[in-house]
Amino acid sequence: MASLTQLYELQELDWARAEKQAGLAEVRAELAGDARLMATQGRLRQLSARHTQQNGLWQQAQRAMQDLEGRLSSLDGRLYGGGITNLREMEAAQEERAALQGRISEAEDTLLERMIATEELQEGLEAARLAVAELEAARDEALPRLRAQEEALAGELAALDARRGEILPLIPAQTLALYESLMSSRGGHAVSRVDAGRGMCQACRIALPQSDMRRVRNDEGVVQCNNCRRILYLE
Repeated sequence: MASLTQLYELQELDWARAEKQAGLAEVRAELAGDARLMATQGRLRQLSARHTQQNGLWQQAQRAMQDLEGRLSSLDGRLYGGGITNLREMEAAQEERAALQGRISEAEDTLLERMIATEELQEGLEAARLAVAELEAARDEALPRLRAQEEALAGELAALDARRGEILPLIPAQTLALYESLMSSRGGHAVSRVDAGRGMCQACRIALPQSDMRRVRNDEGVVQCNNCRRILYLE
């Protein structure tokens, strides 16, 4: 019957529409934002924040080192410049000097660790900046292609929608309601071709009763597969 031919065409249109809609959604998602680029930009921000923090710690360690060295230099000036003549003060100053040297040694280790950490972060930061620049350049190059794809897919989808609008009024409301229900419950496959030679439903590959085959051949209304319940269609 004519309505079944249009129903099968409707299904083919809906399959094509679903494919175009998925493609359009994918293109628009790429236009909205490149996931890889955004992830790399996020990593760049994290590295930049960590580098700033670590660089601050390095500078803090440098200032602490300079303060200790300044105190040691001042103490040495007093010790060896004749500023201290009292034996007890001399012993106290020497003990202070030994303590300062110990603290300077620890400060040198801390300064070295923070310098190395800062340099490592700097290398990572430069690599991330380069990666972002390359990805941004690639995105700029891809944008015209993506916009062209979006326009083409949107046009194709509009044409399919227009044809669908022409077909819908030609299909009985009850048949259309059954079709929509089966599209939902049968994974987007509501109408199945019939293999006339083998007398089977092509969707589930189950043989049809002779009575159903006769009804299908004679166009006796809507016939559903007794196994998968899809609407049977024979050209």
